[in-house]
Amino acid sequence: MLTDSTPAVTVHCLGNFRLEINGRPVAHWRAGKARALFQYLLVNRDRLIHRDRLHEVLWPDSDDRSSSSLKVAVHAVRRVLGTYDRDDGFRLIHQDHGYMLQAQNAWVDLEEFERAFQRARDAWALKDHQRALEWFQTTADLYTGDFLASETGDWINEQRQWAQGLALRALAVLRADSLEREDWAAAMHWCRRIIALDPYHEDTYQTLMMIHGELGELGRARDWYELCRRRLSKDLDAEPAERTERILASLTRRRNRPLVPALAGPSSAF
Repeated sequence: MLTDSTPAVTVHCLGNFRLEINGRPVAHWRAGKARALFQYLLVNRDRLIHRDRLHEVLWPDSDDRSSSSLKVAVHAVRRVLGTYDRDDGFRLIHQDHGYMLQAQNAWVDLEEFERAFQRARDAWALKDHQRALEWFQTTADLYTGDFLASETGDWINEQRQWAQGLALRALAVLRADSLEREDWAAAMHWCRRIIALDPYHEDTYQTLMMIHGELGELGRARDWYELCRRRLSKDLDAEPAERTERILASLTRRRNRPLVPALAGPSSAF
């Protein structure tokens, strides 16, 4: 049941795209580019986007700016939105040779994700590290998948890389904090999330190797080394860094010395 505090419009862009209006999912779009148009205007909501830019985004291989395709897509979006009984200020406006999407009562996960990251940065700048860590945790929780994971397009790839970058920075801080507290289970969790986003993040493989070495799990340390080596070799035609090799050699010799505490603390993530 919706309450007065429930957003009339809920949009998930991180992971697979989902739109709900007054608690009802929108599952059918009446034109091939209608959903893509809505997604682009949503990410740029409350901004007027010139029709030439929309043509460029939606039909990048076409030079025909006089085509009626955009009008068809706009009409389809309006029909989709018009099937829902709303009082939410959700409007697609035509103005000055462009279009603007307005949604006064909307919750968009991408916006909440970016807002959480900025609040974490602000708290960190004020040296309120505990509050910053809470916001970085919120940032990580909101990142449930890549931006519009099942969609393609140059603007989508650009936005996807931006969101991934913010997520990686938040995860790096959380990882460093876990290492500083010697919470190895949490540190491994954040490391694995980092690798899921960036499978070539060699520093994270090094961290996992050292954690397992600290725990006496030399086989697991070697497993991470081998995974790192295979990915670098197969996908990047590269070899592990000298430091990675040194860590493996040290662990293989079973040197009983603390390795993990030598890692950088949380502040290094910035």
